[in-house]
Amino acid sequence: MDIQQNVLLAPYTTVKIGGPADFFIHTKNSEELIAAIKYGQDNNLPITILGNGSNVLISDSGIRGLVIKNDSEEIELLPDNKVKVSSGTQLSSLINFTLDHNLLGLEEFAYIPSTVGGAIIGDIHGVNKNHFSKFVDSVEKYNDFIISTVLKLIPGNSTSAKAEVSEIIQKKSQVQLMNSLGSVFKNPEGHDPAGMIIDQQLNLRGYSIGDAQINPKHGNFIINNGHATAKDYLALISLIQSKTQEILGFQFELEIKLLGKF
Repeated sequence: MDIQQNVLLAPYTTVKIGGPADFFIHTKNSEELIAAIKYGQDNNLPITILGNGSNVLISDSGIRGLVIKNDSEEIELLPDNKVKVSSGTQLSSLINFTLDHNLLGLEEFAYIPSTVGGAIIGDIHGVNKNHFSKFVDSVEKYNDFIISTVLKLIPGNSTSAKAEVSEIIQKKSQVQLMNSLGSVFKNPEGHDPAGMIIDQQLNLRGYSIGDAQINPKHGNFIINNGHATAKDYLALISLIQSKTQEILGFQFELEIKLLGKF
């Protein structure tokens, strides 16, 4: 294994923010992932696994211990409309693969910049409000870390499903910029969607702190306009939360995860 030290993590996130990892291993398949986990545990290192880094804000001081960048991308067709897929597989690759083999169900998760492992951990929901867990048949773990999963899908003709994917990508790409972490907050129950509240009730559309900016196209996305820090990003989060509490009397719950010391 190529074990590196003091590797900056910003390039491994969609928002391009984050300090260094003490130790860093980039794995390309499931065997390497298991070996890296074993190395970390044998050396008593805290282990953090990064997929796309699309839903995590990493501290400017980085992450202590071992960070494993998981790019294990393996997909295998199984009987009974099932596929086995490794946890580092890009969700977009999986969707394309399954549709090419006339297996349906995952198209509503198009344009979500996640790996399969991240989709399982976050139990992401698609545009039709189904959760990823609906399709999970089983999960293979090594010492509590997800290595692969078996998905149960729906046989059918993929022509219309591919058209649906294209339509989802076209619509989402107009408002969801990829220099962000996706939705910052969960939509609060019994209220308008978070983005609508931030835009229309808090009047924070386009507000910036440093190079971190509330996306002018969608209030629930915070983008990096070049040199934003985690401190900037978190300051915007705190501003939104305090104004929500002050004006509306409730608190947004974070959808993104904070990694490192804040």
